Order: sequence, then C-alpha cells, then structure tokens
Amino acid sequence: MEVNNRTKELHEKNSRLEEQNEIIDEKNKNITASILYAKRIQQSLMATEKQIEKTLGRLKKKSKEKD
Repeated sequence: MEVNNRTKELHEKNSRLEEQNEIIDEKNKNITASILYAKRIQQSLMATEKQIEKTLGRLKKKSKEKD
C-alpha cells in the first residue's frame, strides 16, 4: 500500500512539474518574442551603414564646393 501511495504522490508531483514547465516555456516564448520585436523597432529607427556613408559623402561634397 505504501508503494502505491508513493507512486501516486510521484505522479502528482510530475504532473505539477509538467504544468510549471509549460508555463515557463510559454513565458520564455513571450519574452523572446518581445525582445525580437524591440530589436526590429530599433533596427528600423537606426540608419544603415550605407545611408550614413551616402550622407557623409554628400556632406564632404558640399564642403568641397564651398572651398
């Protein structure tokens, strides 16, 4: 009888652990999705290297024209 009780107890603990793991996995997915979303927003607001080079080229050209 004690073995049956212990087995039942272990099954219940396993079940709770599985539920907690599912909750943690879901939260982890949400956090990762939020981070990726924030990264996309930041990248969309940042100028690309080509844009910076193009702007610097124009500024240098204008500077030379004034000289």
